This record gives sequence, structure tokens and C-alpha cells, in this order.
Amino acid sequence: MSVVIKLNRVDRVYRPPDVIGGTIIVDTPSSVSHQGVRLTAVGHIMLQLSPRQVGVFEALYKSVKPIELMHKVVDIQAPGKLPRGETEIPFAISLETPKGGKLFESFHGAYINIQYLLTAELIRGYLQKQMSSMIEFMVEERNEQIPRGLIESTTVNFYITHDTQKHMISPVLRSGGFKITGRVVTQCSLSEYVTGELTVEHSCVPISSIDLQLLRVESVAASDRTATETSEIQSTQVADGDVCRGLAVPIYMVLPRLLTCPTLATGAFSLEFELSIVVTFEVGLSRHALLYDPNATKMVSANETLPLRLMRI
Repeated sequence: MSVVIKLNRVDRVYRPPDVIGGTIIVDTPSSVSHQGVRLTAVGHIMLQLSPRQVGVFEALYKSVKPIELMHKVVDIQAPGKLPRGETEIPFAISLETPKGGKLFESFHGAYINIQYLLTAELIRGYLQKQMSSMIEFMVEERNEQIPRGLIESTTVNFYITHDTQKHMISPVLRSGGFKITGRVVTQCSLSEYVTGELTVEHSCVPISSIDLQLLRVESVAASDRTATETSEIQSTQVADGDVCRGLAVPIYMVLPRLLTCPTLATGAFSLEFELSIVVTFEVGLSRHALLYDPNATKMVSANETLPLRLMRI
């Protein structure tokens, strides 16, 4: 015997106040008596502390209370008897924003998870095995009405040189120098792309590659401190090999659906995003290096990180 939930929308994406519709499919080898069919829709935010920020033991034993966004129970069918074979039970449940609250967009991060689940349960007798099925549905915010010109005006110019690096770089790079300039639109729609361009003005050593790293910055408040952790979502290569000097290289990055959401900040947590432009150079080994090989090279990187504001427009 099995219970399966099938939603009407293939992408399982809903926006308040949409109605979540679908079918509960119950397959039984023989007729089955039941005490009713119940549907439960829940939404919650699961928060976790980063061990690198608060320590391993504190992260394991100091729990952060989940935040409940919604909890709705609907009885789909009264007690009765299901015939042998496959039975389809249609359902509809409204996705309503709670009074004084908000339904945040679905998001799956390293330390913050915003998840919405739909559970169908075939209620049976006390000594009989309960049958249930669970499926995740996605919640998106309604599109904001923002003029297109306002978004395009958020283009930020950047430059990457040996003087802008906060970490130690190769003496060859520091003495010869390099300069990469460009621009990026830092206020982006989640349904579109991160766009811009960059140009290698000068580099004293060959370039191996240029990559775009999409980063998430998750902050969780616990007691008297806030644990903030930055992690990589995805990396996109925009150039492979030594880039021609003075050539404008387009920047084009697709935003992954479940791993991004509108930038938000609340009292308990915040979600921000950044774009890191990473330039990797091929630098020859020093003559004083162990096992020196005149043809060998090592990879040295330089980067520039820009904040991104993601919106649903």
C-alpha cells in the first residue's frame, strides 16, 4: 500500500495567495478502512551555527530554535473505506500569509534553510500502520515593481591590481604588476542574470583563467553573538588561458533557483550574496625553491569581491 502526492504544477512554485492544488493517490492491494485523510502544510526556517565561528561543541549542543512560518491542517476526506486499487483524492489548500508575518522564499543554504512541506496522511486505527507521503513545494515572493532604469543604474566599476590585494602575492606579480578593470550590475533580478564585462589592461605574467564565484553570506544570531559564514554557491569560468590585453570579456552568470533568494535581513538571521572575480596567474617557480624546474609554474590568484542585491522583479 502506498500514498503519493501529485501537485498540479510541475515546477511546484507558488506565490501567496495562490491555491496549492493536486491529487493524493492511494494504492491498496485490498479495500482499506480509514479514519480520514488529512493534509498538512508547514513552513519553517532551520538555523544552524557555524562551527568555525562559535566552536565545534557550541555548534553541536547549542540549538537555535526553528522559526515557524506557517502550519495549516485540512481534512480532505471523512472516515470511510477505500476500494482495492488506485484511488485519486483531489485537494486544494490556500497559501496564505500569516497576520503580522511573512512567507520568505524557499532557500537551501549551508546554515540557513527555508523549507515548505506538504504531508498527506491516511489515518488508520491505533494498532495499524499509518500511511503518509511528503513533498516539498517552493514559495516565491510576488514581483516588486521597480523601474528598469533604476536597476541598470546600479552598475559598479571595479579594478583588480597588485595594490588592491589583501593577501600575499608572488614577488614577480608585485614587481611587474597587473591591472584588470570592468563593471558589473550589482542589483539583479533572480529571473535574469548577473551581467557586466571586464578587460585585462596589463599583466606581467600569463593568465591561466578568470572565474566568477557566487558567494552566500549567512548570518545567524544566537544569544549575544552573531555567527557569519561565507561559502561558495557556484563558480563560472569566463576566460580560459592568457586573455588578450585590451579585449572586453563579457560577464554572464545564471543564478541557481534553490540556492539563491531575495537578499533579506531579520532580527534572527540575514542572507546576503556576493560576486567574487578571481584571476589565476601562471607564475614561474623561484630559483630558490625546492626541486627547482625552469619549466614548472605555480598558480597564484587575485580577486575582487562585490556585494550583490538580489530581488524578485
